[in-house]
Amino acid sequence: MSEIIPVPDDFEACVQHALDQNDKARAIVAQAVEKGVDKVFLVGCGGSHFGTYPAFDLLDRYARGLSVQRLTSAEFTSRDPQGIDETALVVPASHSGNTPETVAAAESAKERGATVAVIAREGDSGLSRVGDVHLDYPDTISITEPKLVHNEQIALALLEAFGAEDRAATLRAALPALPKALRLVKDEVAIAGERIADILEDSPLSYVVGAGPAYGMAKMMAWCYFQEMQWMNSAAINGGDFFHGPFEMILEETPLIALLAEDSSRPLGERVVTFGQKYTSKLGVVDTKEFSLPGIEGQAREDLSVIALMSAERRVLDHVAARRGHDTSVRRYMYKVQY
Repeated sequence: MSEIIPVPDDFEACVQHALDQNDKARAIVAQAVEKGVDKVFLVGCGGSHFGTYPAFDLLDRYARGLSVQRLTSAEFTSRDPQGIDETALVVPASHSGNTPETVAAAESAKERGATVAVIAREGDSGLSRVGDVHLDYPDTISITEPKLVHNEQIALALLEAFGAEDRAATLRAALPALPKALRLVKDEVAIAGERIADILEDSPLSYVVGAGPAYGMAKMMAWCYFQEMQWMNSAAINGGDFFHGPFEMILEETPLIALLAEDSSRPLGERVVTFGQKYTSKLGVVDTKEFSLPGIEGQAREDLSVIALMSAERRVLDHVAARRGHDTSVRRYMYKVQY
């Protein structure tokens, strides 16, 4: 067991840095709209892919007449989806800006005439050299939240162009509160983080469940945080599918982690929690209703709570890593071998 690492001192500044690039996000969307955009592709690998779920959810539910897909970078190039031309906006994200599959996806999109808005850390990179715009953030460990903000601001600009101006206005009014609200989440999730650390300290496996955009959060937690960063066996399950097979694996000592935001898919997650309370003693819940989110009220919480959920689960990782004594930066294969 080790001490929980502190939240980075520059956390709020990193989130604000992304928010300050709103004009760049609006400008690239305006450029795409002028070219007749009717398709959007949100592209990335691992965490950069899972971070597209909140923006995808917004566009899928509210944008009228806009086709939206989220794809892993390798799928984007291997599947060769229809419509990658001047009427497409492609948004590839990669922390380093040099993830080979994501750079290849951006280059492919650019060659075919699409508008390409890249999201990556500051500085020169494969993505920054390809994109029509580079939405960046400081090169620190606070990377999840800035990427979410960039995707969100692109999505809001698209909502304004595709018949959902009122929804966009509601969310825009709350965005300035994100830096302080998300920083507070890091403290408010401590009880849930310690509970999950208790559950997972010596556990051979875990099941992580999220519905709607929270399914992306479940994949982030299970695959990036637990498998990659803690070398733990973990599975991500869509809350809509939990009762169609996976729940048969839940026994009295089975670790079950449920992730709940406040969007329209919340009842699916609540159903999982109700089941877990009855059938396992090792239920952990991260629920954004437990967070104060000052400045984010009313209807804005419905969608922005998903961003808070992803920020919260990143802090849960710190609690789990401290309890297990496993440094989150250690890898067996990533960046070390050919793959």
